[in-house]
Amino acid sequence: MIYIVHGDDISKSRILIKNQQKKLDSDSRIELSITDTTPEQLTEKAHSNDLFGNPPFIVLDVTSMGRMNVDKFIEKIKLIPSETTLIILSDRNLPKTNAFIKSASALGAKENASELSPQSNIFRFIDALFYKQRSKTYNELSKLLEDQVSPFEIFPMILYGLRSIAAAKFNSPSFVKKSSFVKAKAQGQSKLYSKEDILRIFDELQKIDRGTKLGEYDPEMALNLAAEKIL
Repeated sequence: MIYIVHGDDISKSRILIKNQQKKLDSDSRIELSITDTTPEQLTEKAHSNDLFGNPPFIVLDVTSMGRMNVDKFIEKIKLIPSETTLIILSDRNLPKTNAFIKSASALGAKENASELSPQSNIFRFIDALFYKQRSKTYNELSKLLEDQVSPFEIFPMILYGLRSIAAAKFNSPSFVKKSSFVKAKAQGQSKLYSKEDILRIFDELQKIDRGTKLGEYDPEMALNLAAEKIL
């Protein structure tokens, strides 16, 4: 049987492989990298049962294949015995244009995508920041950066949060038009800041924003500076 296991949650992929090996009661696993293996070597491994006649369990790591031409591999894989288990593994998501994905039907392969679930939520970060919850603020910020959310996407959201609080604090006419949920949250947060605080923070964030655009601050450092000015 042939499986194509791919996605950025490599831990999940490895657990799937381990469970499949356990299910088949296979004692050994052959690990190969496509860049260090020839199609002929793969064929030889796929046809080689162990001393007890058990069919091989092979994991072919294709993560580093890049634009490598794998047509010969695909042709050889089509000919491996049905008793052999071959897992084509990538620790990245393989697009529909990938040669193995395109050939999945011809190979009779089952596809399994192991995607990482985003752990971050930019609104949780903004809420924690303007409620002055220091530990939670940096915890949520770390999650955003780990999920590769751009600092240039995060910083405008900080400004958005500050504008909502300012609208509540200064009783802006536009504030009346906001939803009751947004108004209630902004009013609760605004109690933690004086009008002078809000004006000061706007001034500090403007300086940080300008410094970032001029290359004076690393974008991630700018987020930490902005957070400290608010906290």
